[in-house]
Amino acid sequence: MANHTVASGFSVLVNDRGRHCLWPSGTTVPDGWHRAAPEATKEECLEYVRRNWADIRPAGTATAEDGHEPLVRVFERTAARVPEAVAVFDGKVELSYRELNARANRLARRLIARGAQPEEVVVILLPRGHEAIVALLAVLKSGAAYVPVDPDYPAARVAFMVQDAGPVCVIGPRDTGDGAGGAAIAAGLLLSEDDGSVPLTARDHEDVSPAERGREPAPGDSAYVIYTSGSTGRPKGVVIEHRSLRHYLGWAAQAYPAARVSSLLHSSLSFDLSVTALFLPLLHGGCVHVAALADDLTTRENLARVPIGFLKVTPSHLAVLPLLPPGFSPSGQLVVGGEQLLGSMLAEWRQRHPQVTVVNEYGPTEATVGCTEHALRPGDRVAEGPVPIGRAAPGVRIHVLDERLRPVAPGQEGELCIAGSGVARGYARRPDTTAERFVADPFGAPGSWMYRSGDLARQLPDGGFEYLGRMDDQVKVNGFRIELGEIEAVLARHPGAAQVAVAVSAGRRKAGRLVAYVVPDPEGPRPSPADLRALAAAALPEHMVPAGYLLLERLPLTPNGKLDRSALPAPDFRRSPGITGLLTD
Repeated sequence: MANHTVASGFSVLVNDRGRHCLWPSGTTVPDGWHRAAPEATKEECLEYVRRNWADIRPAGTATAEDGHEPLVRVFERTAARVPEAVAVFDGKVELSYRELNARANRLARRLIARGAQPEEVVVILLPRGHEAIVALLAVLKSGAAYVPVDPDYPAARVAFMVQDAGPVCVIGPRDTGDGAGGAAIAAGLLLSEDDGSVPLTARDHEDVSPAERGREPAPGDSAYVIYTSGSTGRPKGVVIEHRSLRHYLGWAAQAYPAARVSSLLHSSLSFDLSVTALFLPLLHGGCVHVAALADDLTTRENLARVPIGFLKVTPSHLAVLPLLPPGFSPSGQLVVGGEQLLGSMLAEWRQRHPQVTVVNEYGPTEATVGCTEHALRPGDRVAEGPVPIGRAAPGVRIHVLDERLRPVAPGQEGELCIAGSGVARGYARRPDTTAERFVADPFGAPGSWMYRSGDLARQLPDGGFEYLGRMDDQVKVNGFRIELGEIEAVLARHPGAAQVAVAVSAGRRKAGRLVAYVVPDPEGPRPSPADLRALAAAALPEHMVPAGYLLLERLPLTPNGKLDRSALPAPDFRRSPGITGLLTD
């Protein structure tokens, strides 16, 4: 097992575009970077970054590049080519490309009037459906970046995201709830009026011009911001630039040809799994079918009218797929991503669909959806254990490094670092966290940077990679990236909780489930599982609310006094009286 201790000292590096990053002491400074401050402790370096790097936008962001075409220009050209083809069908409403484009134009002009333009952001507070897709395209047409926020999140979390994003306005439904509505109204709520009752005009059918938005979005402008879990209890927004989004979609269009024809969009737009299923069909004249995997029977029967060529799911969804109608099963490709995939999870589904290629795609949000893939083609054998994450996508470089960012030998364990095309700009309004995770790339062009994923991996003899787990307390459950510390911080607010730990309990074939372990405070009110669940549900989105709650006399510790998560008792979801939300293995 490799030693994953971090370097004891750091310095702050700066490149010629003004980016800052933390760099371990005793490690050669890469070309294109220079030390901006003497070596110091990590916290001292982070404080230097906070004082000197307020805006993570690199210098020259708005510079145009030859051959770059904004994403919406590609969509508009497609809409002009196949105007009557069905673009979106959500089980109730069907929109042609002509109608989808016109509705997006109309909303985009309303957004521009509110101040939407390149490098501004607009929050989309809409449930999955045709209105959300219209809104997303409208934001991109305005030149701004879209920030999807799930309206089902707790009101406090929605309010934080809206305030933190700093949008020029929020697109929300007419029935926006009081809690979420307060934050949205404060940020400038723009009601979605896309119910089809307002007739489209000739003006709506005219695409928004560069003159209307001020300028075309540049490759380095932000395209979207997606919030992920944060260890401090505050979600953080990952800023993805247009060049990174275009690169991913260009690669994905070649890797997943079935998605260019039709796909099923079943996830929230706030989960970047949606990017593949949404954009690939819309850029190539295909159809996006919108429905949750657990939608009502009528919706599922409607969706089953047209075969779906492409489906992207998390490993946790695999157990559900056999229960769904045939229309939910892809005819061409099934892409699995978002968390570790085991071969045993695939066995039943592959037996039922031997003609479908299954692709294991790896990629944190900070690497623009996906950066490696491993394909299991019809007839390929797969072991029951972890499925490799495969090779890097074109334009992406994968490094496996030690704690001082030096390469480890092939086959040895190290931190997986991602460089090249697709690496995000960083975290919005978080220069310190950006400097810590997005660091100088010693193996790339002068001044370039890479993302330290915090994932453990090793390179396989065939040149591909295998995911081995996390270096920290971050996990993935049902495809959602979760900082266990964020959940622990919420549960620790209970007056009767002295200590709290959260872990993932997983079976061999079933998806992992969050379990909270609480040591009661003898001087406080004894917490009940129901109280703890209510506390979590009030502050956290559903996917972060533990399924089980166990009260312990003490938390298990390692010899050096740290929490030993591997020694936490495994819950019995069928019989334990200390568990709420009973589930069966």
